[in-house]
Amino acid sequence: MQHFLDVSYRPQEHVLVARWIQQMRTDTDFAAGYHYLLQKARQYNCPFWLLDVRRCPPNCARQARWLLEEFCPLVPSAFRSAELIYSAHLVFPSHLVHYTDIVLPILAHPTNQHYQAAAFIDEGPTIAWLHGQQPA
Repeated sequence: MQHFLDVSYRPQEHVLVARWIQQMRTDTDFAAGYHYLLQKARQYNCPFWLLDVRRCPPNCARQARWLLEEFCPLVPSAFRSAELIYSAHLVFPSHLVHYTDIVLPILAHPTNQHYQAAAFIDEGPTIAWLHGQQPA
């Protein structure tokens, strides 16, 4: 486990929950956290992620570009089938506009075919969105 990240799997919801328990100090920590998440997602065959980032400053454009350019291309080989990762970021209300105006538009780039992200300020709608992405 990463020292700054707590990851658990909720089998009844088929959701991987990642809670940052302290700030990531470097871009290396940021990348290591996402690689660890991908490893856990592979272990549980779970592409539905709740990312509680309320204890961290908002992701910056540089980190979003890293996700788009470096991380997203790794996703297809992580699962038994060609699935998307659905990533629901749980953020503070004051950070929401940063995600909707900066981070999510970068991740919505047409070249990104493997990682769909959304941002929420309450865990209930976050889980509801993730459930809505799951096959019926």
